[in-house]
Amino acid sequence: MSKNKKISLLLSIALIIFVMVFIESCKQGDEVVSSTTSSSNNSGSGTGKKSVITGQVISSSTGIAIDSALVQIIGSSIDISLLTDSKGKFSDTIETSSNTSLTIYVSKSGYTMDTTAIYVTSGVDYAVSAIKLVASNSTGTTVSGNPVSIYLYSQSVTSIGVKGSGSIETATLTFVVVDSAGNPIDLDHSVSVNFTFGARPNGGEVMTPSVVQTNSAGLASVNITSGTIAGSIQIYAVFTSNGKTIYSMPVALSIFGGLPDYNHFSVAPTAVNFPGYNIYGLTDAISAYVGDKYGNPARPGTSVYFTTTGGIIGGSANTSSQGIGSVSLLSAAPQPADATYGAGFATITATTADENKNTISTKTLVLFSGIAQIINVTPTTFNIPNGGSQSFSYSVCDQNLNPLSSGTAINVTLDGPDVASQGDVQVSLPDTQSKNWTNFSFLVYDSNDTTNVEKPVTIVISVTGPNGSAKTTLKGKSH
Repeated sequence: MSKNKKISLLLSIALIIFVMVFIESCKQGDEVVSSTTSSSNNSGSGTGKKSVITGQVISSSTGIAIDSALVQIIGSSIDISLLTDSKGKFSDTIETSSNTSLTIYVSKSGYTMDTTAIYVTSGVDYAVSAIKLVASNSTGTTVSGNPVSIYLYSQSVTSIGVKGSGSIETATLTFVVVDSAGNPIDLDHSVSVNFTFGARPNGGEVMTPSVVQTNSAGLASVNITSGTIAGSIQIYAVFTSNGKTIYSMPVALSIFGGLPDYNHFSVAPTAVNFPGYNIYGLTDAISAYVGDKYGNPARPGTSVYFTTTGGIIGGSANTSSQGIGSVSLLSAAPQPADATYGAGFATITATTADENKNTISTKTLVLFSGIAQIINVTPTTFNIPNGGSQSFSYSVCDQNLNPLSSGTAINVTLDGPDVASQGDVQVSLPDTQSKNWTNFSFLVYDSNDTTNVEKPVTIVISVTGPNGSAKTTLKGKSH
């Protein structure tokens, strides 16, 4: 073989080896990164320890990996530049003889540069937390991904009044459309939001406009004006994106009632009977219940005026969202006396105005009960025959013959052999104004008729409760 042919063969073998090495290198590069490092400041002096630095670059709005982002790792003796792979990942090895601080600069066209500082221990690998790049447009403002969700962002008020009530009748509700990262969509991803009513009172409510294009902040607003009926309003906000229907259905607004109506106006005490005839300074809550002509609560803040013929009462109250306004009735002079029901009964009057500018009133009775007493006990003496019985009647009331207040306990006890009782011997009074709860009776009988020996028996009738205490003792015999 000639010398020239030998040289040619050697060159061919060398070329084949080079191509094989290059192909293998490319395969490995596809799995990690394409990198370009500086010529001098990566490996160090050769006497340090090696550390592998790895990380990933993703989009802050979508979480998707960013390919071919430029990653620069800069330190006192390190200057590395490399590109992320198709999975947004990067990796390189540094060699240092001591711990070192590094700064990582990441940039990509269409994104805002990110800077991350790290501290690497010599010889220890370091995994950088995911670096999130914020997309930017030509003005430098954040751009969004595709719209994926909508929710209620804000509203001008939480409730409105029915038409003509004097309350605010219109509310503005603002919805926001966001991308998968929760960022409001920009104008490039703007969508048309359609608004309709879900559940509602059906009193003539009005919604305008029915279709709204989202603005640069992803917002779309709609106005709701009340009708003539109170109730809750549900808003249906919907748009279509990539063939998918996306919606939100909050029950976000309440319509409160109109002006008071006589047929829906009432007043009542918490206790119809409280022990305030002789004891001053006690209180009883009085509540007015105010509805409009539709049977809904009157508008919140409706004023109700109160007067009383006994004691002292709070002058006025404003109604709640349920149409209730309450004041306190205070036991004090004058002691009440009603022309029909007698001493102890006070008339409470509640007054307001209706939609026709008329004054409307409603009334209730409250009993101021007095001191406890036991009267009309019959008989006062007794002699129960062998095997026989004796009936008794008695009254428990105040000095005006009215029933005592709730919580009053009446007890009849016997002291004597071979006798028992039945009837009204253990009574707890309810909250009542009825005189039926002043008259009681019981029976005492010989419970052992085998002997006919006279024995003394004592009967005690006692009363305890908020009106005070009273006791009556009867003495007699049984055989």
